[in-house]
Amino acid sequence: MKFIFFLVFLVCFSSCETNESLTFQKRTIAIDDFFDCQTTDCAITEIFLLESITENEMSKKINLEIEKTACTALNLEDDSSLSTMEKAVQSFNNSYQEMKKEFPEEIIPYEASINCDISFQNSTLLSVLIDSYIFTGGAHGSGNSTYLNMNLKTGEVIDNKNLIKNNIEFSSFAEKAFRKIHEIPENTSINSTGFFFENDTFVLPTNIGLTDTHLILLYNQYEISSYAEGAIELKFNKEKVAEYFSVNIL
Repeated sequence: MKFIFFLVFLVCFSSCETNESLTFQKRTIAIDDFFDCQTTDCAITEIFLLESITENEMSKKINLEIEKTACTALNLEDDSSLSTMEKAVQSFNNSYQEMKKEFPEEIIPYEASINCDISFQNSTLLSVLIDSYIFTGGAHGSGNSTYLNMNLKTGEVIDNKNLIKNNIEFSSFAEKAFRKIHEIPENTSINSTGFFFENDTFVLPTNIGLTDTHLILLYNQYEISSYAEGAIELKFNKEKVAEYFSVNIL
């Protein structure tokens, strides 16, 4: 009996540990944490990193994935080693300093803005939205949004092929909705109204996110349209598309 009681207790304890709710906070990262910007001209940064303050291994995994994804906005050299925000900020500022040396009279300070928010959370799934704006000269900067979907049982990222149950069926469903919204007749090219899908074929975006009420398909600037068009979003009521997904999105 003691053994049975201990086994039941162990299972319950393990279950509570697995389903422990996470507590998040925003951490502000300033460039002058790493550089003397009082005497040296630095890049301009505004970075708010989301992180779980719950102390367990899953939280550590989630924090690492959020930080690693946020770092990509500052990775101008496509350097795979920039997995921490400290390294990414330093690399971004160093790029600015090098450009300033080469063009001291022309260069305008680089700018970077990154903000992370919880877009949706249930007992098994966390969807984080990472918005960024980067300016490194030219006529305008570049805005970008990234949805990061994570398994709250393991702390691992859920890629789209594991998020969607049947990619072909859902892609067909989404294309019909896309054509209807943008008034593209079924018997015409998907690019006939000005979009530029590669190979003239509709594809789902890399960014698939969730809110409390909707599923979001997000195409960033330049993915399927011009800069002037901005990001293109396709929204679906979650109840209407839940059947297409391998995980609980409700």
